[in-house]
Amino acid sequence: MSAGGRPEVERFTLAQRVEHFVLIITFNVLAFTGLPQKYFWTPWAQAIIRALGGIERTRLIHRTFAVVLILEGLYHLGAVLRARRAGRERGPAGMGVTFQDVRNVVADIAYLLGLRAERPAFDRYDYRQKFEYWAVVWGTVIMATTGLIMWFPEVITRWVPGVVVPAARVAHGGEALLAVLAVILWHFYNAHFRPEVFPMDPAMWTGRIDLERLRREHRAEYERLVEQGVRPSGPPDSSGGAG
Repeated sequence: MSAGGRPEVERFTLAQRVEHFVLIITFNVLAFTGLPQKYFWTPWAQAIIRALGGIERTRLIHRTFAVVLILEGLYHLGAVLRARRAGRERGPAGMGVTFQDVRNVVADIAYLLGLRAERPAFDRYDYRQKFEYWAVVWGTVIMATTGLIMWFPEVITRWVPGVVVPAARVAHGGEALLAVLAVILWHFYNAHFRPEVFPMDPAMWTGRIDLERLRREHRAEYERLVEQGVRPSGPPDSSGGAG
């Protein structure tokens, strides 16, 4: 039950919420210690580097949290493989992009233009959430790869041309800036500033979602749960028929 007494269903496990919390911490620390290194000539960057104890201390903090992020990425990969082996996170419940997502994009644009009466019936993850998820995956791979190239240039250039080191520096800084802007403009809107969730979407913190919100925002998943007879954590007669 929610604080307001409304029936809920589980959306995220404790392990997934811990992963998200670790990602928040690592992302913010990496941005806070990385961007001053990218824009080292600016007064604000030099002030941050001094406050952190100098450039060597800033690099140490940055690399430490980079290792934490890489380890989290490997853990997440293992968790996904275990879930798929167990039959979870597949099909409509998974993060894989399908042709249905393309149809949902077209239908959602039509809805926003007033060309259809209701939004498409999104499943467990809608196309916006999948786009954000894969952007994080792709960004983490790029940041980890280019970061390791810059961290160990002597080792890397034993096998590849030296030009990959400055190329990695450009890609690393550009991807970092893109990631920060994406979080501010895209993630903050979806998780905090949308009228439906303002001031914060609690699902990633509580692990649960209001049943009515699930029906409204993930109607395909809601209808599947109804067919499967999944009961929410509330009185059967107050579940709107989902019990």
